[in-house]
Amino acid sequence: MTALRLDLASVAVFDPVAMNRNATRNVLYSLGFREIESYATLDDMRRAMATRDFDLLVLEAGAPDDAALDVAARIRRGELARNPFMIVLVTTWSPDSGLIRSALNCGADDVLSRPYSTSALSERMRTHVLARKGFVVTSDYVGPDRRKAGDRTGSAQVIEVVNSLRLKAAEGLSGLAAQAAVEGQVRENRAQVNLERMRRAAFQIGVIAGFVAQEARNADATGARRADLDKILATAQDLASLATAEKAEQPLKTAQTIIGVVKTALQGDEIEKNVQLIGRLSVALQVTLSPDRAEDECRAELDQTLERIRIRARRA
Repeated sequence: MTALRLDLASVAVFDPVAMNRNATRNVLYSLGFREIESYATLDDMRRAMATRDFDLLVLEAGAPDDAALDVAARIRRGELARNPFMIVLVTTWSPDSGLIRSALNCGADDVLSRPYSTSALSERMRTHVLARKGFVVTSDYVGPDRRKAGDRTGSAQVIEVVNSLRLKAAEGLSGLAAQAAVEGQVRENRAQVNLERMRRAAFQIGVIAGFVAQEARNADATGARRADLDKILATAQDLASLATAEKAEQPLKTAQTIIGVVKTALQGDEIEKNVQLIGRLSVALQVTLSPDRAEDECRAELDQTLERIRIRARRA
């Protein structure tokens, strides 16, 4: 069995309850971790993550809408922490299936119910060090690929993200060598994730625009139209932020054009005409972000998705 150098890794532990926080720290220490930082508040942990690199994050959560889970999701989206690909383990005293589902949906690698044994945590650590899942990106998720082998028929690309815990614990990297390896791979993986997020956003804009075009013909759907236009606006703004971060000039320009058209449509000016334009811009954006795909292919995928959703709605 491979011996793991857990003493080389850096761990952050968040738990608002001192007794639990100390218990988690003691179990981690017994496994071989030595660099363990504990935080009683999420604000303290966020401040630390702005300047420090961690390989493992252990988060305590007590409810499906726990703020700690939102922090985990923001980490995965690259909004917090220098390394958004650190292993994230959620611990909880609650057996609630809703909480477990929320924890997994925020992009955590694993959920561990309390009370847990040292051997159980040790087994989970070995799994995540030696056999971690690749990441997938969807319109509302960044995290480990949980699909079963037979379900992997979608277009979600699996990204093998950096596992800094493995680099240190299994490969023995430390000091400047570990820092250089992690930073280089984090930069590369951030770019891959951001590109995939932009692709997903471009597609989502096209799908929503297709429905707004249909709603524009319905005089009773004013509220739905506005809500959907607001979704397009928020998605295009997120896409523009990602394009700015990646210095992607053409996607940024197209996203800014979409933002302008949406704002015009929100004023009630020629809604149907404007959302049709947004649909065309969505396709152009998809081709820009996926140059190996033809315009007809992107347009056909949009049309097929819209039709599938319409069929499901009619059956409901």
